[in-house]
Amino acid sequence: MRVILRPINRHLWSNVVKYKNCYDYVAPYFTRSGNIYTGLTAEEATRLGSVLGLNLLPSSSYWSNFFVRVGADDIFLETEDPVDEIKYIFLKNHKRVKSSIFERKATADYLLINKDEEAKRENLFNKSKVDAISEFKKMSLTDMRKCLRLFGQNAENASSELVENSMFKLVESNPSSFIDRWVNNKDREIEVILEQAISKNIIRRNKNVYKFGSDVIGYSMPETIDFLNNPKNQDIRKAVLNAIDAKDFIVQNEAPEEDLKQFNVSSKEEVVSKPRVKKPTLLAGKPGTDDEGIDLSTMDFTE
Repeated sequence: MRVILRPINRHLWSNVVKYKNCYDYVAPYFTRSGNIYTGLTAEEATRLGSVLGLNLLPSSSYWSNFFVRVGADDIFLETEDPVDEIKYIFLKNHKRVKSSIFERKATADYLLINKDEEAKRENLFNKSKVDAISEFKKMSLTDMRKCLRLFGQNAENASSELVENSMFKLVESNPSSFIDRWVNNKDREIEVILEQAISKNIIRRNKNVYKFGSDVIGYSMPETIDFLNNPKNQDIRKAVLNAIDAKDFIVQNEAPEEDLKQFNVSSKEEVVSKPRVKKPTLLAGKPGTDDEGIDLSTMDFTE
Protein backbone atom coordinates (compact mmCIF):
# COMPACT_ATOMS: atom_id res chain seq x y z
CA MET A 1 0.00 0.00 0.00
CA ARG A 2 1.32 3.43 -0.94
CA VAL A 3 0.83 6.30 1.49
CA ILE A 4 1.64 9.99 1.07
CA LEU A 5 2.62 12.43 3.85
CA ARG A 6 1.86 16.00 2.73
CA PRO A 7 2.48 19.34 4.51
CA ILE A 8 -0.73 21.35 4.78
CA ASN A 9 0.02 24.48 6.83
CA ARG A 10 1.22 27.63 5.09
CA HIS A 11 3.06 30.47 6.84
CA LEU A 12 0.78 33.48 7.20
CA TRP A 13 3.36 36.08 6.19
CA SER A 14 5.08 34.18 3.35
CA ASN A 15 2.22 31.94 2.08
CA VAL A 16 4.61 29.01 1.58
CA VAL A 17 4.56 25.61 3.24
CA LYS A 18 8.31 25.08 3.49
CA TYR A 19 11.31 26.90 2.09
CA LYS A 20 13.70 24.95 -0.08
CA ASN A 21 16.30 22.99 1.90
CA CYS A 22 14.34 23.59 5.12
CA TYR A 23 13.07 20.61 7.06
CA ASP A 24 10.83 19.70 9.95
CA TYR A 25 11.13 16.65 12.19
CA VAL A 26 8.11 14.67 13.37
CA ALA A 27 9.32 12.83 16.47
CA PRO A 28 7.91 10.82 19.41
CA TYR A 29 6.55 12.74 22.40
CA PHE A 30 5.35 12.12 25.93
CA THR A 31 1.62 11.71 26.36
CA ARG A 32 -0.36 13.00 29.34
CA SER A 33 -0.07 9.61 31.00
CA GLY A 34 3.72 9.94 30.94
CA ASN A 35 4.28 7.28 28.27
CA ILE A 36 6.22 7.89 25.08
CA TYR A 37 4.13 7.88 21.90
CA THR A 38 5.25 5.36 19.26
CA GLY A 39 1.92 4.51 17.59
CA LEU A 40 2.72 0.80 17.64
CA THR A 41 0.76 -1.74 19.64
CA ALA A 42 2.65 -4.44 21.56
CA GLU A 43 1.83 -6.99 18.84
CA GLU A 44 3.03 -4.67 16.04
CA ALA A 45 6.22 -3.85 17.95
CA THR A 46 6.96 -7.55 18.42
CA ARG A 47 6.17 -8.48 14.80
CA LEU A 48 8.14 -5.67 13.15
CA GLY A 49 10.93 -5.91 15.71
CA SER A 50 11.45 -9.59 14.90
CA VAL A 51 11.62 -8.80 11.18
CA LEU A 52 14.20 -5.99 11.63
CA GLY A 53 15.98 -7.43 14.63
CA LEU A 54 15.13 -4.38 16.76
CA ASN A 55 13.51 -3.68 20.10
CA LEU A 56 10.53 -1.48 19.25
CA LEU A 57 8.91 -1.31 22.67
CA PRO A 58 8.32 2.24 24.03
CA SER A 59 11.07 1.76 26.64
CA SER A 60 13.64 1.02 23.91
CA SER A 61 16.39 3.54 23.09
CA TYR A 62 15.36 3.14 19.43
CA TRP A 63 12.74 5.85 19.89
CA SER A 64 15.22 8.35 21.34
CA ASN A 65 16.70 8.91 17.89
CA PHE A 66 13.62 8.15 15.76
CA PHE A 67 12.04 10.86 13.61
CA VAL A 68 10.48 11.46 10.19
CA ARG A 69 12.09 14.33 8.30
CA VAL A 70 9.68 16.38 6.21
CA GLY A 71 10.53 19.05 3.67
CA ALA A 72 8.45 21.02 1.19
CA ASP A 73 7.69 17.96 -0.96
CA ASP A 74 5.47 14.97 -0.33
CA ILE A 75 6.92 11.87 1.30
CA PHE A 76 5.93 8.50 -0.18
CA LEU A 77 5.81 5.41 2.03
CA GLU A 78 5.46 1.81 0.84
CA THR A 79 3.98 -0.18 3.70
CA GLU A 80 5.35 -3.47 2.27
CA ASP A 81 8.73 -2.22 3.53
CA PRO A 82 8.93 -2.82 7.33
CA VAL A 83 10.72 0.49 7.96
CA ASP A 84 8.08 2.42 6.01
CA GLU A 85 5.36 0.47 7.84
CA ILE A 86 6.81 1.63 11.17
CA LYS A 87 6.75 5.22 9.90
CA TYR A 88 3.17 4.82 8.65
CA ILE A 89 1.88 3.40 11.94
CA PHE A 90 3.83 6.05 13.86
CA LEU A 91 2.38 8.90 11.79
CA LYS A 92 -1.19 7.57 11.59
CA ASN A 93 -2.22 8.73 15.08
CA HIS A 94 0.45 11.37 15.69
CA LYS A 95 -0.88 14.64 17.18
CA ARG A 96 0.65 16.64 14.31
CA VAL A 97 -0.77 14.45 11.52
CA LYS A 98 -4.32 14.10 10.14
CA SER A 99 -5.07 10.60 8.93
CA SER A 100 -7.88 11.78 6.62
CA ILE A 101 -9.12 14.88 4.84
CA PHE A 102 -12.35 14.50 6.84
CA GLU A 103 -10.62 14.51 10.22
CA ARG A 104 -10.62 17.71 12.26
CA LYS A 105 -7.41 18.19 14.23
CA ALA A 106 -6.32 21.70 15.19
CA THR A 107 -2.72 20.64 15.94
CA ALA A 108 -2.18 18.96 12.55
CA ASP A 109 0.61 20.22 10.28
CA TYR A 110 0.58 17.25 7.91
CA LEU A 111 -1.94 15.09 6.09
CA LEU A 112 -1.51 11.35 5.68
CA ILE A 113 -3.13 10.32 2.40
CA ASN A 114 -4.11 6.72 1.81
CA LYS A 115 -5.63 6.60 -1.65
CA ASP A 116 -7.55 3.36 -1.05
CA GLU A 117 -8.97 4.49 2.29
CA GLU A 118 -9.87 7.93 0.95
CA ALA A 119 -11.68 6.32 -1.98
CA LYS A 120 -13.65 4.08 0.40
CA ARG A 121 -14.65 7.02 2.58
CA GLU A 122 -15.63 9.14 -0.39
CA ASN A 123 -17.72 6.28 -1.76
CA LEU A 124 -19.51 5.92 1.58
CA PHE A 125 -20.12 9.68 1.68
CA ASN A 126 -21.45 9.71 -1.88
CA LYS A 127 -23.73 6.75 -1.16
CA SER A 128 -25.16 8.43 1.93
CA LYS A 129 -25.60 11.61 -0.11
CA VAL A 130 -27.60 9.77 -2.79
CA ASP A 131 -29.76 8.12 -0.11
CA ALA A 132 -30.31 11.46 1.64
CA ILE A 133 -31.37 13.22 -1.56
CA SER A 134 -33.76 10.35 -2.30
CA GLU A 135 -35.38 10.85 1.13
CA PHE A 136 -35.38 14.62 0.60
CA LYS A 137 -37.55 14.19 -2.51
CA LYS A 138 -40.21 12.44 -0.39
CA MET A 139 -40.50 15.28 2.12
CA SER A 140 -43.45 17.65 2.23
CA LEU A 141 -43.03 21.33 3.04
CA THR A 142 -44.28 20.64 6.58
CA ASP A 143 -41.69 17.89 6.99
CA MET A 144 -38.96 20.28 5.87
CA ARG A 145 -39.99 22.89 8.44
CA LYS A 146 -39.97 20.24 11.18
CA CYS A 147 -36.59 18.87 10.09
CA LEU A 148 -35.01 22.32 10.03
CA ARG A 149 -36.31 22.82 13.58
CA LEU A 150 -34.33 19.74 14.66
CA PHE A 151 -31.18 21.36 13.25
CA GLY A 152 -31.79 24.63 15.12
CA GLN A 153 -33.43 26.60 12.31
CA ASN A 154 -36.82 28.22 12.79
CA ALA A 155 -38.55 28.09 9.39
CA GLU A 156 -42.17 28.32 10.54
CA ASN A 157 -42.76 31.71 8.93
CA ALA A 158 -40.26 31.38 6.05
CA SER A 159 -41.37 31.15 2.43
CA SER A 160 -41.62 27.73 0.77
CA GLU A 161 -38.72 28.56 -1.58
CA LEU A 162 -36.44 29.51 1.30
CA VAL A 163 -37.42 26.41 3.30
CA GLU A 164 -36.72 24.06 0.38
CA ASN A 165 -33.41 25.75 -0.41
CA SER A 166 -32.22 25.60 3.21
CA MET A 167 -33.27 21.97 3.48
CA PHE A 168 -31.42 20.94 0.31
CA LYS A 169 -28.22 22.69 1.47
CA LEU A 170 -28.41 20.83 4.77
CA VAL A 171 -28.95 17.47 3.06
CA GLU A 172 -26.13 18.07 0.58
CA SER A 173 -23.57 19.23 3.15
CA ASN A 174 -24.31 16.68 5.89
CA PRO A 175 -26.26 13.71 4.53
CA SER A 176 -25.33 11.26 7.30
CA SER A 177 -26.55 13.63 10.00
CA PHE A 178 -29.80 14.17 8.09
CA ILE A 179 -30.39 10.42 7.86
CA ASP A 180 -29.66 9.95 11.57
CA ARG A 181 -31.68 12.92 12.87
CA TRP A 182 -34.67 12.59 10.52
CA VAL A 183 -34.92 9.47 8.35
CA ASN A 184 -33.94 6.87 10.97
CA ASN A 185 -35.20 8.80 14.00
CA LYS A 186 -38.38 7.16 15.34
CA ASP A 187 -38.81 9.98 17.89
CA ARG A 188 -38.50 12.84 15.42
CA GLU A 189 -42.09 14.07 15.89
CA ILE A 190 -41.80 14.39 19.66
CA GLU A 191 -38.33 15.95 19.28
CA VAL A 192 -39.85 18.64 17.04
CA ILE A 193 -42.56 19.28 19.64
CA LEU A 194 -39.92 19.50 22.36
CA GLU A 195 -37.76 21.94 20.37
CA GLN A 196 -40.82 24.11 19.61
CA ALA A 197 -41.82 24.14 23.27
CA ILE A 198 -38.31 25.13 24.34
CA SER A 199 -38.10 27.93 21.76
CA LYS A 200 -41.45 29.34 22.98
CA ASN A 201 -40.42 29.03 26.65
CA ILE A 202 -43.23 26.55 27.33
CA ILE A 203 -40.70 23.96 28.46
CA ARG A 204 -37.70 25.53 30.15
CA ARG A 205 -34.27 23.95 29.80
CA ASN A 206 -31.55 24.73 32.32
CA LYS A 207 -28.44 22.76 31.38
CA ASN A 208 -29.79 19.18 31.43
CA VAL A 209 -32.95 19.87 33.45
CA TYR A 210 -36.26 20.16 31.55
CA LYS A 211 -39.22 21.77 33.33
CA PHE A 212 -42.87 22.22 32.40
CA GLY A 213 -44.23 24.81 34.79
CA SER A 214 -42.72 23.93 38.17
CA ASP A 215 -42.49 20.18 37.41
CA VAL A 216 -39.27 18.53 36.28
CA ILE A 217 -40.08 16.23 33.36
CA GLY A 218 -36.55 15.05 32.53
CA TYR A 219 -32.83 15.36 33.19
CA SER A 220 -31.80 14.87 29.55
CA MET A 221 -33.44 15.07 26.13
CA PRO A 222 -33.89 11.26 25.78
CA GLU A 223 -35.41 11.11 29.27
CA THR A 224 -37.77 14.00 28.48
CA ILE A 225 -38.82 12.33 25.22
CA ASP A 226 -39.54 9.09 27.09
CA PHE A 227 -41.61 11.08 29.62
CA LEU A 228 -43.74 12.70 26.90
CA ASN A 229 -44.16 9.39 25.08
CA ASN A 230 -45.31 7.62 28.23
CA PRO A 231 -49.08 6.90 28.00
CA LYS A 232 -49.46 8.00 31.64
CA ASN A 233 -48.23 11.50 30.75
CA GLN A 234 -50.41 12.21 27.73
CA ASP A 235 -52.29 14.94 29.62
CA ILE A 236 -49.02 16.87 29.99
CA ARG A 237 -48.14 16.24 26.34
CA LYS A 238 -51.55 17.57 25.31
CA ALA A 239 -51.09 20.63 27.54
CA VAL A 240 -47.71 21.31 25.85
CA LEU A 241 -49.28 21.03 22.38
CA ASN A 242 -52.15 23.36 23.37
CA ALA A 243 -49.67 25.90 24.73
CA ILE A 244 -47.68 25.78 21.47
CA ASP A 245 -50.87 26.34 19.43
CA ALA A 246 -51.88 29.22 21.70
CA LYS A 247 -48.48 30.89 21.34
CA ASP A 248 -48.64 30.49 17.56
CA PHE A 249 -52.11 32.07 17.53
CA ILE A 250 -50.91 35.06 19.56
CA VAL A 251 -47.77 35.56 17.47
CA GLN A 252 -49.59 35.36 14.14
CA ASN A 253 -52.50 37.48 15.48
CA GLU A 254 -54.84 35.84 13.03
CA ALA A 255 -58.11 34.06 13.79
CA PRO A 256 -60.61 32.36 11.50
CA GLU A 257 -63.69 34.41 10.66
CA GLU A 258 -66.03 31.81 12.17
CA ASP A 259 -64.18 32.03 15.53
CA LEU A 260 -64.46 35.80 15.61
CA LYS A 261 -68.21 35.68 14.91
CA GLN A 262 -68.71 34.02 18.28
CA PHE A 263 -67.73 37.29 19.88
CA ASN A 264 -69.50 39.53 17.30
CA VAL A 265 -66.09 40.73 16.10
CA SER A 266 -65.02 41.05 12.49
CA SER A 267 -61.42 40.37 11.48
CA LYS A 268 -61.62 43.48 9.28
CA GLU A 269 -63.57 45.72 11.62
CA GLU A 270 -63.33 49.36 10.68
CA VAL A 271 -62.66 51.95 13.33
CA VAL A 272 -65.30 54.71 13.23
CA SER A 273 -64.34 57.97 14.87
CA LYS A 274 -66.85 59.34 17.33
CA PRO A 275 -68.18 62.90 16.79
CA ARG A 276 -66.40 65.50 18.82
CA VAL A 277 -68.49 67.88 20.88
CA LYS A 278 -67.41 71.47 21.09
CA LYS A 279 -67.85 72.85 24.54
CA PRO A 280 -69.21 76.44 24.68
CA THR A 281 -67.27 79.17 26.41
CA LEU A 282 -69.25 81.43 28.75
CA LEU A 283 -68.33 85.01 28.03
CA ALA A 284 -70.80 86.83 30.35
CA GLY A 285 -74.17 86.56 32.12
CA LYS A 286 -75.38 83.79 34.36
CA PRO A 287 -73.95 80.30 34.22
CA GLY A 288 -75.56 78.41 31.38
CA THR A 289 -76.39 81.57 29.40
CA ASP A 290 -74.60 83.87 27.00
CA ASP A 291 -74.22 87.56 27.40
CA GLU A 292 -77.65 88.12 25.88
CA GLY A 293 -79.36 85.76 28.40
CA ILE A 294 -79.99 82.90 25.94
CA ASP A 295 -80.28 79.46 27.60
CA LEU A 296 -77.32 77.49 26.20
CA SER A 297 -78.49 74.14 27.58
CA THR A 298 -81.00 73.86 24.75
CA MET A 299 -78.41 74.54 22.04
CA ASP A 300 -76.66 71.80 19.98
CA PHE A 301 -72.95 72.54 19.50
CA THR A 302 -72.05 69.29 17.80
CA GLU A 303 -69.70 69.80 14.86
